[in-house]
Amino acid sequence: MKIRKIYALLFFLLIMQSYGQEKKYVVSDFDNAYLQEIKAENSELSARIKTFPQEIQDLNKKVAQAIRNNDDAKALELAIEMDKKFPKNADIKNFIGKLQAKALKYDEALVFFDEALLINPDNKWFYINKATALAENNKSQEAMKTIEKLNSKFPNWSIGYNFKASLFRDMNQQNEALKAYDLAIISEPKSAQIFTNRGDFLLELSKEEQAIADYKKALEIQPDYARAQEKLKSISKTVSEKK
Repeated sequence: MKIRKIYALLFFLLIMQSYGQEKKYVVSDFDNAYLQEIKAENSELSARIKTFPQEIQDLNKKVAQAIRNNDDAKALELAIEMDKKFPKNADIKNFIGKLQAKALKYDEALVFFDEALLINPDNKWFYINKATALAENNKSQEAMKTIEKLNSKFPNWSIGYNFKASLFRDMNQQNEALKAYDLAIISEPKSAQIFTNRGDFLLELSKEEQAIADYKKALEIQPDYARAQEKLKSISKTVSEKK
């Protein structure tokens, strides 16, 4: 798994679910563990939005409509208006950051992610969002520092270690990537996606039997996880042909 593949999709998924987009899309990489974590964050966000002043809630409804209309520019304009009227809200700043990152304006996005984290340093996804923007902007070392803060603050969150492993892979630090996967595997939530990611990495390292074991473990966690099914079928066929 590479940063540019999976975590860029997280921007999309979190924005769409948070702001009312009809869920007619499928992101095949995400397993049940990831989707449950995202669902929990969005449920908490929805509850927080209900505490916003009515004027801000009304603007938020307009943001949701702009997102449904695929009008990110309008959504950003409205979100900035929300931020001006309600300047100490971390969720609004985080949302602006995500829209800026989606538009590839990473420097602008990072300003808002930093402000969001300053207001609320206890939101796991704010760290993920910031690290993603840094990685997408080819600032892997800075992204790693952000993820290490996340890992330190939430030492039993598997998704944080999975991100760390992906960063190490992008930086071609194989041993460190494997260590990060080891931590992800023993942390919570248990994830078919994470085992599949490690299986893919082991396959890159020509460790086919270990990769097969990881794909099988992924399917023990989630028997219908399509990516693990496909990988296991493909590699099993290859190993059989070699024999």
